[in-house]
Amino acid sequence: MEAEFVFEFDKNKAEIIYKALKVEERDAISKAKVYLDDNKLILMLEADDLTDLRAAVNAWLRLIKACLEVL
Repeated sequence: MEAEFVFEFDKNKAEIIYKALKVEERDAISKAKVYLDDNKLILMLEADDLTDLRAAVNAWLRLIKACLEVL
């Protein structure tokens, strides 16, 4: 199962959040990829089943929300 999210921020915020999330990619339980395309942050998640995908979505969205709160 896969999910893809695209977030648009101003370029500076997008770069900061990208750098913060990129480090988390390798430690993720499910497969996660974070990309930066100008001012767009792209998050792609892959999991074996719906439960794992839901957990991954919740975790990554919380990380993004935490980054935004700090900025």
